[in-house]
Order: sequence, then C-alpha cells, then structure tokens
Amino acid sequence: MAKERALTLEALRVMDAIDRRGSFAAAADELGRVPSALSYTMQKLEEELDVVLFDRSGHRTKFTNVGRMLLERGRVLLEAADKLTTDAEALARGWETHLTIVTEALVPTPAFFPLIDKLAVKANTQLAIITEVLAGAWERLEQGRADIVIAPDMHFRSSSEINSRKLYTLMNVYVAAPDHPIHQEPEPLSEVTRVKYRGIAVADTARERPVLTVQLLDSCWTTSRA
Repeated sequence: MAKERALTLEALRVMDAIDRRGSFAAAADELGRVPSALSYTMQKLEEELDVVLFDRSGHRTKFTNVGRMLLERGRVLLEAADKLTTDAEALARGWETHLTIVTEALVPTPAFFPLIDKLAVKANTQLAIITEVLAGAWERLEQGRADIVIAPDMHFRSSSEINSRKLYTLMNVYVAAPDHPIHQEPEPLSEVTRVKYRGIAVADTARERPVLTVQLLDSCWTTSRA
C-alpha cells in the first residue's frame, strides 16, 4: 500500500510566507505562529513527499529546485482556493461571479467605467464587455450569450424571463466631412438629396436574426468588417 501523501493549503501558505518574508521567523510573525511550528510543518511535508524542500547547509535556508517548483505551482493552487472562497462568499451575498455585458455600438462604453468602479468595491465580479451592432446585441441575449444588453429597442420582444427598462432616447444624425459636397446642397436636406450621396454605416452583426439597417436610404451596397 502506497504511503499516503498529503499536501495541504496550510503547508503551501507556509512556504509562500517563508519565500516572501525571507525567513522562518518573519514568516511565523506574519502567520501568527512560532518558528518551531513552521519548521515542524515543513519537515512533516518533506517526510510525506519524500523530498528535500530546503537547503539548510548555508547560513540562510534556501529552497531547493524541488521546493521552488512546489512553491510556484502551489501558488496557483492558493490563488484558485482564494478565488473559490471569494466567489462562494459573493454568491452567498447575491453577487454574480461573472457577467457578460453586451453594448450596441452606439452606446459609449466609457460611460460604464464609473459603474464598474462602484461594482468592484462591493464584489469581485468578472466582467466581459462585448460590442455588437443593431440586432447582433439582441441575438446574443436570445442565445444565452449575454446577461445584460444595453442597446436600442429595435422592436425587441421581451419575455417573462427578461426584465427591461428604458434608459434614455438616442437621436441619430447624418454626418459628413467639412469638405463634402453635400454641404453645398440647400437645407433642409431631403431624402431625394441625401440618396444621391454614398452613405457609410457599420453593418449589423447578427448571424441568425434578420439584419437591420438604420437611416440608410439605399442599401444596395453593403459592406461589413469581420
């Protein structure tokens, strides 16, 4: 029967403290324990794993190559354990651990930064912010690839599973370079006048939903960017 080998998070935290603080005594002070307790924990770990973690031949104890490898990989486990604990506590308080927010291209993303800062103070929620165009935003929500969508209505049909609220009204306007010949046309510009000039718009990013166009008077030519 193989000898039972136990590598605990406690032992990894001791190794981490020894490396960061530079000595058993300083690590013990940080962890609120006595140096002899840390020495016993490390000796016990060496016996259980049948390896040498520290080079004790010099004036100052150093990690062996095996000890350094165990420390570096162990830190990955410590980080994962800390995150697991944080996520569990956040979820118990009603906070999501991860949210995917989809914004339509017309919505200014920097406007969310103050809100993200406020969220970070209260929760460790990971945010993924994705930009889509027109129906592409709502398609993500319908397919379960978004938790929150901030986008123009576009005649989206809400359901009992989706809560929606109006944030503000958005006004679209045509723009042209200062030297564009359309500025020589008499105002107000009619559709007959506008249709004579090429219009450029970002294409709808929907893949399965019918694509939408907004304020394009002649959609014979359509281009998109992958």
